[in-house]
Amino acid sequence: MSLQLALSAALSGLRATQQQAALVSHNITNATTAGFVRKDLAVSTAISGGRGQGVRVDGVLRSVDEFLIRDARFEQSRYTAQETRASALADYATALGQPQNERSVSTALSKLQQSFSQLRNQADNEAARTAVVDSAESLVRRLHDTAAAAITVQNDAKARLQSSVDEVNRSLVRIGELNSAIATQKAKGAETGDLMDERDRLLDQVSSEIGIRTHTRESGEVVVMTRNGQTLLDRELPMGSQPLQLVGGDLVAGGKIISDNPDQDIQSGRIMGYVQTAHQDMPRALAQLDELAAGIVQQFQAAEADPTQPGLFTDAGAAYGTTEGLASRIAVNGSVRSNPWMVQSGVQAGAPLASGDTTQIDRFLNAFSATRSFAAADLPSSATLGDYATGMVSTQQGYRTTAESEMKTRKISADALQSARLNRDGVNVDDEMQKLLLIEQSYGASAQVLQAAGRMLDTLLQIRN
Repeated sequence: MSLQLALSAALSGLRATQQQAALVSHNITNATTAGFVRKDLAVSTAISGGRGQGVRVDGVLRSVDEFLIRDARFEQSRYTAQETRASALADYATALGQPQNERSVSTALSKLQQSFSQLRNQADNEAARTAVVDSAESLVRRLHDTAAAAITVQNDAKARLQSSVDEVNRSLVRIGELNSAIATQKAKGAETGDLMDERDRLLDQVSSEIGIRTHTRESGEVVVMTRNGQTLLDRELPMGSQPLQLVGGDLVAGGKIISDNPDQDIQSGRIMGYVQTAHQDMPRALAQLDELAAGIVQQFQAAEADPTQPGLFTDAGAAYGTTEGLASRIAVNGSVRSNPWMVQSGVQAGAPLASGDTTQIDRFLNAFSATRSFAAADLPSSATLGDYATGMVSTQQGYRTTAESEMKTRKISADALQSARLNRDGVNVDDEMQKLLLIEQSYGASAQVLQAAGRMLDTLLQIRN
């Protein structure tokens, strides 16, 4: 080997180790940066004329497992969907209470029945009559409060849905900008690893909000679609673009409404959780409450002399009108508040019944024991008021426990895949420190070659002189 070749090889080795040291330091510095992928320097032997010429740097390697990333995003997206829904159901369930809780509708209804039973044993007792009125008003308040809680949760989900849609749109615009930058850098042969890390972080965020599929073109640009195939990004988007839109409460992507059937058209992500809460869970809860309110109004109206006129419970002061929204409109007949004797004689009675007459009280009690038809999802089509109320509270609490159980299952799966992704693509500081030791040794070896070549040159010059 000539001295010139030795010097050239040593210098190439020093340059390569310098770049390796810089890259390892970059890895260590970003070890805790979310979404950062470990980078490695690709080197090979430089050969010219069949002879080794030192070390050649081929580029920076960013090796990731696309299948693992896809699975990790999908499971995380399914977890965030279930977490969002479980949280909303928990908020509503807190206001609803358990069947045996004081604050539950079923307990309030049971107390009203008990008040009527006590009044039957002391029909002329003014305090017993007032207790019935108080129990009726308590039941109405519980229906109002429970319906208001459902509406609050529903409105909160709609507001959060808008925020989530805005976040996705902002991320997609930025991903489009990164697509262009990556394609440009790749065409120049420049390093794109950090740009791809930023893009992957944004894709992770988008997938947490809504389930997505991605496809990477030869140019390095990524195409983003919903899981059912609606395109969200296939080119750079102008600032302020809205690939996802809320139109009249409906979520639209690619000109198609995707909120009507979230299980198929959205499938995962917080947006799915918000859509299910706003368009499925809370409307179902309100419909079940409205059915109970309708049953109460109609049963007590039927217990009066004229079943077409307002009874003890009214639809905002009138006779029963429509079921939808009735849990928020139901009211105790205003006449009863000023004339408590009506709970013994009937709301439509012109005067109090004789002391001890329990005829009307028995008719009111029959309103509790009679079986009637209901038309609410997931609940019996035929039941007494008490059984329906208890079943409704239990069923709605069941929605919460089922959602929380599924959320925990999704979290275990998401955490496992995220850990696998981090272990494969993330930075292990101990490994990087070991690499620095090897780099130091390599640097020292190249430096030794330079020193040896220098001494040989000095010796040759001395001999010549």
